Amino acid sequence: MKTFKGIAASEGIAIGKAFVYDQNKPKLYKRSISPSRVDQEIERFRNAITKTESYINYTKELSQNSLDSNYSFIFDIYLLFLKDGMLVDETIKLIKENNFSAEYALNKVSKNIMNTFESSSDEYLRERKNDIEHITNKLLLFLDGDGISLSGVEDGSIVIAHDISPSVLVQLLQSNILGFATDMGSKVTHTSIIARAVSLPAVVGLSNITNSIETGDILILDAFEGIVIVNPDRDELQKYTQLKDRYVEYIDILNSDSAIPDLYTEDNVKVDLFLNIEINEELKQNYIDLSNGIGLYRTEFIYLTRGDVSEEEQFQILKDAVLRANGKEVVIRTFDLGGEKLSSLLPHPEEVNPALGLRAIRYSLKFKDFFKKQLRAILRVAFLGNVSIMFPMVGNVHEIINIKDVLNEVKNELQMSSIPFGHTKIGVMVELPSAAIMADKLAEHVDFFSVGTNDLTQYTLGVDRNNEYVSDIFDPINPAIIQLLKNVIDASFKKNISATICGEMAGDPLFIPILIGLGYRNLSMTPTNILKARYVVRHVKVSDCERLVLDVIDAFE
Repeated sequence: MKTFKGIAASEGIAIGKAFVYDQNKPKLYKRSISPSRVDQEIERFRNAITKTESYINYTKELSQNSLDSNYSFIFDIYLLFLKDGMLVDETIKLIKENNFSAEYALNKVSKNIMNTFESSSDEYLRERKNDIEHITNKLLLFLDGDGISLSGVEDGSIVIAHDISPSVLVQLLQSNILGFATDMGSKVTHTSIIARAVSLPAVVGLSNITNSIETGDILILDAFEGIVIVNPDRDELQKYTQLKDRYVEYIDILNSDSAIPDLYTEDNVKVDLFLNIEINEELKQNYIDLSNGIGLYRTEFIYLTRGDVSEEEQFQILKDAVLRANGKEVVIRTFDLGGEKLSSLLPHPEEVNPALGLRAIRYSLKFKDFFKKQLRAILRVAFLGNVSIMFPMVGNVHEIINIKDVLNEVKNELQMSSIPFGHTKIGVMVELPSAAIMADKLAEHVDFFSVGTNDLTQYTLGVDRNNEYVSDIFDPINPAIIQLLKNVIDASFKKNISATICGEMAGDPLFIPILIGLGYRNLSMTPTNILKARYVVRHVKVSDCERLVLDVIDAFE
């Protein structure tokens, strides 16, 4: 019996036989071609695009049998990449100007794009490099021949692979697989998103499990702890069979809870739950119905897929989100990246340490035309619904004053042009220790706080949670973090403004009681966490949660 530890990407337990999916790596051919073959090479590349597009459309259609239609956006993103100038036009340019083969040019361009995504401090955005890698591999396979084959996958298998793209996963679902485990991946890849959407247990980031398992091995996939057990003994099998049965009962309980509209603790204290949204397609109607609105609408993906987007295009994207929210509040966060993450798309200076440099609100205030364009789109869409604006990485009062000056300029410009716009609440993302410490001063200038516990923890403890060598000391309930969270909620009570937690803590059943005990009554989370969060809130008492906070602090002393 062997045990492997990875990342739990989609919860659940699966017990079954392994099927090792050995993807053929696309071959990279010679670097150069003769000048006389350039046009032919470009045509070959365009044919590969057409075949890849047909393959993805087929997979998208196939997915409708097993996947909610709201998740079709994942395949639409892949189709967008096939029309994207950064990938397609740049590849053709290299073929023309350097006499590169299509394979070599495509590989070179895709690596540059992947490096852009990989440099992001945001885990979701960093994993978009996987999307580029998947679409590149599909193109390379179609340049080489007729694509891929998934013959031989038996019904009821647990698939083991180096990596699995969303399109491959959808095809595997037709074989009624029980789950999958991969060497690569994280919780925020599109493959993981699909796995959660169809409740398929998945463990990723296992490094080299493909070299340690053979087809036919008996596996236990524990996608709560991120564990894969190979050829378990009788006791382990019995234990996990019982756990699997209990989990089925638990899911039934969560689904029955969704019929209850408002949310109260056992001692009748109201708690409001909101959604963290990356892209509009995540806004499924049942999530909207179960929530009080969108507590965090991230605008970064708009730029990462399109570059410096026009005001009108931003307006249309935001309009779609606001209309989907059906009158519930939508808190839109302004640009929250550094220019170095978008080196080929936006202007930015060279920086030694960009993570602590010109990013988020600092970038927006530096490039005011860019900032004003986004504010115009947000204010215009506020005319159509209940919209608030939240500004990231604010560290002092002076920045808030500057923000308000720019916001007033934009309002005046819209008014002068007779363009309708709505009035919004404004708030700041508390993610810097300076903001948390000076929360009482910041509260005098804003309508609400949104607390980004992920970055607040990183900046306070000086630890990168994605760094495998120090991630074990990334602790959201370290007494220093607890103290800062208490400081923020106390300041909000004192100044009579709202405070919402919108980091990962908000959707974690282990941390929700602590946040309630600290006094937080607004929690914003990934949509797939909302049923679990509802269940936790309905089964705790505030008095018990308050005692739990004291116990946590005492445990560190």
